[in-house]
Amino acid sequence: MAKPITGKTHVGERREKRPNGDIYVYERVTAYNEKTKKTYTVSQKLKGKIKAGTQEIVPTRPKKLKGEGKVVNATRQHTGLTDILDWVGRTSGIDNEVRTSFSEGDAEKMLSIARYWIGSGGNTLPRLESWQVMHPLPYQEAITEDVYGKLFKDVGRNEDGVQQYFSARATRLGESPVLAFDSTTISTYSENQSEARRGFNKDGDGLNTIKLLTLYSVKGREPMAFSKQPGNIPDVISIENTLTQLKCLNLEKPLIVTDKCYYSQNNMMEFALRNVKFLTLVDPNISWVRETVDELRAKIAGMSSTCPFDPTICGATSRRMHQFSRVRRRSRNGKVAGEKETISKRLYVHVFYSPDNEAKKELAFRKDLFELKAQVEEGQTEFTDSAQKKIDKYLTYSRKGRGGRLKVGFNDEAIVEAKKYFGYFALVSNQAMDTFTALENYRMREKIEELFAVQKGRLDGARPRTWYPDNLRGRQFAQFISLGYHCFLTKKIKEVRARLSKKDPEKTKALIKLEKKLENWLAQRSLAQILDWFDCIETTRVQTAMADYRWSTESVARDKLFLEYLGIGAK
Repeated sequence: MAKPITGKTHVGERREKRPNGDIYVYERVTAYNEKTKKTYTVSQKLKGKIKAGTQEIVPTRPKKLKGEGKVVNATRQHTGLTDILDWVGRTSGIDNEVRTSFSEGDAEKMLSIARYWIGSGGNTLPRLESWQVMHPLPYQEAITEDVYGKLFKDVGRNEDGVQQYFSARATRLGESPVLAFDSTTISTYSENQSEARRGFNKDGDGLNTIKLLTLYSVKGREPMAFSKQPGNIPDVISIENTLTQLKCLNLEKPLIVTDKCYYSQNNMMEFALRNVKFLTLVDPNISWVRETVDELRAKIAGMSSTCPFDPTICGATSRRMHQFSRVRRRSRNGKVAGEKETISKRLYVHVFYSPDNEAKKELAFRKDLFELKAQVEEGQTEFTDSAQKKIDKYLTYSRKGRGGRLKVGFNDEAIVEAKKYFGYFALVSNQAMDTFTALENYRMREKIEELFAVQKGRLDGARPRTWYPDNLRGRQFAQFISLGYHCFLTKKIKEVRARLSKKDPEKTKALIKLEKKLENWLAQRSLAQILDWFDCIETTRVQTAMADYRWSTESVARDKLFLEYLGIGAK
């Protein structure tokens, strides 16, 4: 008797061997057709495969169900520039020290604003909210005008956090750091800034100014601390507070390098009495400096006095005991307050001579005297104090007959005496050091001038742009953080360029060729142009129900090499 027809399906297995030896295993569903009286395949599904030489079945990935691959979320942002700035913040320690010194929210906002300024080339803050949409920053919420306005006020009043950050940066300097000290002025139309006063305006725009004083690590090539003062405070009396601030920073044996605008007998005495090492440029027309120039003139003329890193300069050093006088402020050790006392301190005078500078100065001196002579002959009577001193010293007058024509001549004896010191300049220190080490330290001080130019031109620091002094203090602190980013990245790029120019026998021809391309590319671009170049790199993130995907813009080999040598690694 035949089996009854039930209409049920049967699940079985079918194996198919491929030419490479792999066996594909299928799950097959069959059924019986009553009309044709044959079994037919309803469906089959690949379960997996048995690789050649093995016995186990390797299951296949399950197929996605309809709707499982649907995009849940997708974003696209410019990450090339922000990845570099994120690396700078982490590697330099700036991010960590800001977060340690301030609350989490304030720290994230300040770091975001600092990165925006350096990344956008100093755009004004009202554009930040729009820029933030396409550039990932530490603070993820929108930074509106109200947000950064409140931030600057809070940070400006949080002196504890500001000084903690300065101290944290100072601990990285180690022993005997060389610090440049200088100032710049910020012009403003505002009448709400109480510190904006009429004084020497370094931009020459005739506006009231606020003075910004900065300490800069010469060897570390980064800003260390800053303060602000009313614009009418002369540079020469700004040094005392700085000496007090140095004690707060707890630096070990720092050397402070200043320009001639900070030179004065009182300042040198303050340095000496507080046992702070200093190196400052002095006016060679000062009598005791001229004495030292005359003393060293013959020695400087010798070939052995030539500067090893700049053959156009010659130099020599003389040690001298210098007498300082002061009025005592307190009665102590049998000496009464108000008495005048004399203090003797050892100084080192480094004298330098440059024939090129001598020629330039003499040419300018001749032109100046001829212009003054012509003005006097034309009957002009009002002159500036400096011009009148030159007229009295270097020009002579005579008239022929009663009411005769005025004749103006030159006082050749005084002119010859003045020309004896053309081309000479001098540095004074209270620390013994090599002549050309002193010159090198002073020249590196000039980097602080570049710092001010960056802050004003590239970090939106030319104007206060805030209503109140506390807000300005907070805004300047955010700029100070951005300045730290700029200096660190500039220093690292300089190290990359030094590595490119270094010869190494293990380098392949292909690598040498690629390094040459990178070297030429870096030589033709500023930091702003380099950052702008990498700003085109975009990262797209797509999130689906099953997985997350991420991809970035491709980079050429030269750009990958730059990132690798910088320390970031190819992106």
